Parts: sequence; structure tokens; C-alpha cells
Amino acid sequence: MDTALGGRTSVGALRLEGPRALLWILAGGTLARGLFFLLFHRMGLYTDEVQYQDIAVNLAQGHGFMMEGRLTSWRPPLYPFVLSLLYRIAGTTDPDVGRIFQLVLSLGTVVVVFLLARTVFGSRVAPLAAGIMAFYPSLLFYNNHILSEVLFIFLSALTAYGFVAYLARPRMSLLVLTGVSLGLSVLTRDIVWPTVAIMIALMKYGTDLPWRRWAAHSAVLLALLLALTVPWVVRNTRLQGTFTLIATNGGMVFLAGNYEYTPPDRPWRANTLDPEYKVRYLFPQDLSEGVQQKLAVRRALAFIAEHPWLTVRNGVIRAANVWGLERETIGVFLKGTYGAVSSFAVLAVTLAIFAGYVLVVLGGLVALCFALGRGGPSMGAHLYFAALIVFVTAVHAPVSGHPRYHLPLIPIFAVYAAQAWAIRRELWTARRTWPLRVASVCAGLLAVAWLREVLFVELERYLKALGWA
Repeated sequence: MDTALGGRTSVGALRLEGPRALLWILAGGTLARGLFFLLFHRMGLYTDEVQYQDIAVNLAQGHGFMMEGRLTSWRPPLYPFVLSLLYRIAGTTDPDVGRIFQLVLSLGTVVVVFLLARTVFGSRVAPLAAGIMAFYPSLLFYNNHILSEVLFIFLSALTAYGFVAYLARPRMSLLVLTGVSLGLSVLTRDIVWPTVAIMIALMKYGTDLPWRRWAAHSAVLLALLLALTVPWVVRNTRLQGTFTLIATNGGMVFLAGNYEYTPPDRPWRANTLDPEYKVRYLFPQDLSEGVQQKLAVRRALAFIAEHPWLTVRNGVIRAANVWGLERETIGVFLKGTYGAVSSFAVLAVTLAIFAGYVLVVLGGLVALCFALGRGGPSMGAHLYFAALIVFVTAVHAPVSGHPRYHLPLIPIFAVYAAQAWAIRRELWTARRTWPLRVASVCAGLLAVAWLREVLFVELERYLKALGWA
């Protein structure tokens, strides 16, 4: 069967097709999310959740974008603003309001992944991709956390769908969808703004637009991004007394990953250091967040310049950490945040999360390498997804490299993993070709990183937490 962008899937590989299959998947996904909500919605807030809730409550009560009693630019604005709007509509600041919203929004992501897979590989692959997204273990847990992940994953998937659909049919409506969703993504996680350059380059490569029309469309994309983000940049710059982009936490995170007390294998654990070593307290507290951020970046860059080989070593470890096993939810279980849970239940959750992640990522990696090797009219879409994977790895490797940073790419891997299953016989036949050899090398590197992580970094801590060591 010919696919939407020129690939092929094996006939009979998937039996359910079209909107009817999607409805069944959404029904099952709703039941699963409802069950998870009933089981875990009463857990307390921790770490970043406390900050998001603080800002959202202040906004809902009319105090402005405040955290810890003062106006702030610490967090990107969209997620707290969405929470505050929900709280105003509901007439309560109970976090369950946000959790129910995220339950619904995550189902929206399932629909977007269905559309994305159908656009790239055709209608036979779309239901399986949507099913992977509907029941992906880690993300079922994230729906109950007051964190920006659910919103950001939805917007990232919507951006990807809009852009890939635009590459297939360069219509202004699809470009507007792409620009708006990208701008909202930046207001949720500011790290993604440079991806507009990738899009502009591929708009020329992946379409047959003449140069003048390509320039006009590129200008529209940039204008939409700037129209959504510049007002917040102006607000932050005025508040901080120095040029400030979307948020001010980035400088401190950069320093936390690049100074003398940074843990080598779990750099994000710098936030658990004694107060005198925490980066937030290294600078005079009467300085604005924006000024502190600039000082933090300078100090981190100085440390990198003084320790280049250590930085390279740490960067390799953190790149591996970005694609490390998804253990944050497991850590929350072990801390007791989800309540009293038996050791065997934690073990079952661990196996489900690890197995789901490994199968989806390795399957997606194989199908992506195969697609890149084949070329064809869909090459622009495949290059875009490959560039996003490289970008996410590159921008997080110098910082903390937390495994949750790869979660926004799970919709992409779900699409390619579904395609891998659909063409599994063709992949087996092509196992000795260079694209599959490249995929094998990448899979081998991931396996080494995962084994190192399990055996030498996490195993003893995990067994102690379970009471088995």
C-alpha cells in the first residue's frame, strides 16, 4: 500500500484503520487515564510542581506572575497562565483541575499523533502510532503531575504535524498552524526557539517553492513566532532591568551543570546540595533574576574554559542521560509520593516503563534510519525529525541531560515505531544495508549507556529503596 509521503507498508500488517480505530483507542485511553487519575490524583506537589502551582494561584487571584512573594520571570509563562485560567473557570485552585485538563489534552496528543503518522506513512500505520501514544507508560503517570510536560508534548506534536503537512502541501493555513504552535511551544519551554531555523531550511529543501515564495513563507513563520514571544520578552526585560528572553531559570540550570560541585552522573541532583553550594545562592539575592542569570552563564562558561576535557567527558555522559531509561516516575514511587505501594508493584511499573521506552525508541530508530536511507518525497519530513533528535541531544548535553528531556520526542518515535512494525519483514530483508547498520550502531550505544546506568549508577540505590539490599 502506498503511503501519504511515498513509503510502503506491508498489506495486512495492521487491521484497524481510520477514524473508527482511533475512536476505540481514545476510548481505551480515556479509561486508562481515568484509572490513573483515581489512583494517584491526591498525591502532594513536589519540586517544580510547587513553583508552577504558586505562580498559577497568584495569577488566578489577580496578583500577577509571582513566585515566592515577588514578580518573577523564573518560569516560561504559558503553562502557569493555562493553569490559572482553569482555576478561574473552576472557581478553585485544586490541582485536580489541572490534572483533569491534562488528561483530556493528552488524548488530544493521541489524535495529533494519528494525523502525523497518517501524513507521513499512511492510514495503516496511524492507528498503531496512536495506540502507542495512548498507552505509553511514563506519559500516563505524567498526566497527574502539575508540570509542563503534557502541554509541551501536545504543542510539540502539533508543531510537527503542522510542519510535515506543510511540507507535503505548502498551504498558508498549515504554515500558520506551525507558526502558532511553535510560538506557544516556546512560551512553554523556551529551549525550542532555534528550531525555526531548521524549519526555514527544510521549507526550501522539502518543497518546490520558488525562492520568492519561500522567502515570504519564511517571513510569515518568523513573524508568527515573534508576535507570540516578543511581548513576554519585553515584559521580562523591563522587570529584570536587563535583556531577558522567555525565562530566567536557564542560566542557573546551565551553571548547576557546569561548576565544581556538579554530580558527574546525575547532574540534575545539584538541587539537593547543601544551601551554601546551591547555585541560586551563589549571587547576591538583591540582584534581579535577569542579572543573576547573566552572572551564572559567565561563571559556567569560565568553568568550561578552565576544564575543557572534563566538560567533554560530562557532555558525553549527559548526552547518554538524555536518552537514559525513564526513571523519574520510578523515583517518585520510591519516595512514597504515590502513597504506600508494594515493592513488587514498583518492580512491575519499572519493567513496564523500561520495556515501553526501549521498544518504542529502538523501533523508531530503526524505521527512521531506514527511511533516511531510502530518500524519496518524504525526505524533508524524515530530515526534520532527525534534526529534532540531534537538536534535543545537543542543547541538553551541556546542561543537565535529564531523561525527561526526550519525552517531547516520544510522539515522533511512536510514529516510526509503528512503521517499523508495519514493515518488519522488509526491515529484516534489509538488515545488512547501511541504514540498518547505522541503526544497529546507535542501538548498541544506547544499550551500553542503559547497562552502565542500571548496573553502575542506579541499581544499588534502587535495591536499597525497595529494601532488597
